[in-house]
Amino acid sequence: MTADLTTRVPIPPTTVESTTLCNHLATLARERGTGYAVARFAIYDYREIRTTLGSSAATELLERIGSRIRSRLEPGDLLSVLPDGNMLLALDNPDGLEKRMHELVAQGSGWTPTVYGQLSAGAAVARPGDDGETVLSRASLALEDAGRRAPGAVTVCGSPMDADALQRVSLDIDLRRAVEADRLTVHYQPVVALDGGRIVGHEALARWPDQERGWVSPDAFIAAAERNGLISDIGLRVLRRALRDKRRYGSYRNTWLSVNVSVVQLEDEAFAGQVLRALDEEGIPADELRIEVTESALLASARSRAQLIELRRAGIRILVDDFGTGFSSLASVRRLPIDGIKISRELLHDEEPGLPDPTVVRAVRLLAAGAGVTDIIAEGVESALEVRTLAALGMPYAQGFHLGRPAPASRALRWPGTPLVSPN
Repeated sequence: MTADLTTRVPIPPTTVESTTLCNHLATLARERGTGYAVARFAIYDYREIRTTLGSSAATELLERIGSRIRSRLEPGDLLSVLPDGNMLLALDNPDGLEKRMHELVAQGSGWTPTVYGQLSAGAAVARPGDDGETVLSRASLALEDAGRRAPGAVTVCGSPMDADALQRVSLDIDLRRAVEADRLTVHYQPVVALDGGRIVGHEALARWPDQERGWVSPDAFIAAAERNGLISDIGLRVLRRALRDKRRYGSYRNTWLSVNVSVVQLEDEAFAGQVLRALDEEGIPADELRIEVTESALLASARSRAQLIELRRAGIRILVDDFGTGFSSLASVRRLPIDGIKISRELLHDEEPGLPDPTVVRAVRLLAAGAGVTDIIAEGVESALEVRTLAALGMPYAQGFHLGRPAPASRALRWPGTPLVSPN
């Protein structure tokens, strides 16, 4: 390492290549051990800025923000500006790190003549035994956390974050192994017609039984699948397993199956063809399948809507899952390719515990009818009193633990034509 990297020049220091900065971190770790810190900055939506405004505008923004940060550094600090809108910073003195990060984010963010650049930052202090790469990795974890929170956020990595990161990495690795070994399974929860209690369909739900963790929460492993690119593979496996189970247990040929589909799957132009091919290979009519999507997936892109339109034309019906928890409304989705809505428990209930709000139920039914939406399903039904109230208010269908918990196909799809717990 040359002398000009270990004995810093006055402000402003020269911006260096990332390899030079990493070499500098290696020297600090070897010669000092602790007493320094590493930070990462990211410009919010930098890739979109480059795509929409062009590389010239994006580069000007990056250079201007880099210059603002560089002018506020102390002797001994070293900055590297990366072409992807990120910046690496080696801080010679870690004292008051969080306050410094907030100041640099506030002072570095700002306008060029064409665009505003908003920074987020993550930082980590070197600990005994750390090498430079370890400190940089923890700063990267901190930046990921800041990015999840909001533009302009700052996170300084601490021990709990390290533990959380290790758990996420472990979960990601074990999930990939489980998918490769085909250890995920599918459970089914009934959807019931409130007029008479007849089962009209089942929702197929992915389940992961792990030897060490037990039954892993779907919220946890679905998030992991989206992080590591497994969600499309898992979604297709669930679909095929559900169709095979439906074909095997023939007592429910007059009911439908629904499967949940993510935004990632809808963005794949091959998705609709994969679904139709699976139906054909398993010999299941298209009108016996429902695709459940979130409100955000409906509004994601023209490609997503095109996939749904293609599936609908083939006879598959489209349901909006957890309606009422997102940002759209029936007024906005009526122009989109949907056939039904599953109303979230949060929308139906003002308080917990409590009965469904009659005003909300009537309003949703009225608006749904005006939008041409025919399948309306109340989610999260947990008592016989709720069932009677919803039925009296004219709600056609419901789903929830009171009407049947998710169960393996060998039990769920062999149930008789009424639920295990009578709605009355």
